[in-house]
Amino acid sequence: MAALRSFIFNICFYSFTLFCAAGAVLTSLVFGTRAMQAMFRLWCNGTMLLVRRVLGATVEIRGREHIGPDTALIVSKHQSEMDIAVMGTIFPNYGAIAMQELDNYPLVGRIITQLGHIKVKVEGPRQNQLPQVLEGARRVRSEGRPILIYPEGTLMRPGKKTRYRAGAWHIYNELGVAAVPVAKSLSLAWPRRDWRKFPVRCAIEFLEPIPPGLGKQDFMQLIEQRIETGSNALIREMASDEQLIGITFDYEVQDGGRSSGSHVDSAEDKGHEN
Repeated sequence: MAALRSFIFNICFYSFTLFCAAGAVLTSLVFGTRAMQAMFRLWCNGTMLLVRRVLGATVEIRGREHIGPDTALIVSKHQSEMDIAVMGTIFPNYGAIAMQELDNYPLVGRIITQLGHIKVKVEGPRQNQLPQVLEGARRVRSEGRPILIYPEGTLMRPGKKTRYRAGAWHIYNELGVAAVPVAKSLSLAWPRRDWRKFPVRCAIEFLEPIPPGLGKQDFMQLIEQRIETGSNALIREMASDEQLIGITFDYEVQDGGRSSGSHVDSAEDKGHEN
């Protein structure tokens, strides 16, 4: 039954996504950016309706007391394609750090551009993306929109982590704003790039904001600790015994507050930010 629900969900989701993408591009030709934003909200809310009613998954939103109209910077775990829809139902006008290479996909490039996201080149030779990131962040902030950044820069499976890049700190430092860490267990229901989805509980949790003013090393260690420990806690709480057998947790806090699996950018940032 779960496999059948997953199959039906995929058919509905990809058909709905194609309809919304084509509709967004066509209507924006006549009505401009507002039409694109309206279609994005429709897609986000419609996708989450499909998750609940067709797939049968439950997504809990926790920590709403940590966000509000003045939220400026959201630093989040990235586990699932569902991330985009969930965040869009909470912050429908957010500006995200997005791969410039998505411009190569039909319809997607125009949608990302009109929604005003911050595009950064990821593939190819490493180059300093920081000025481009900060310029985009200042633009989004001046428009009164929250900035969403995934410091790992890629989708991760449950319990897995990779290097946290320092672009989040540079935005935090440049704008002088608080940063809201976000923990997730969405990949329990919708694993990254997997056809099979699961009718289980999962969650997104907004954690205590980090106030402005921290130095780079302190900020990066704290943001990583909060996101990873929070995500791992959600996974342990919500995963079935069968799911837990297949999950290895890369990040564990050791005695004295140090962690295993922690790896953040060097002071030079490797010349690459996203």
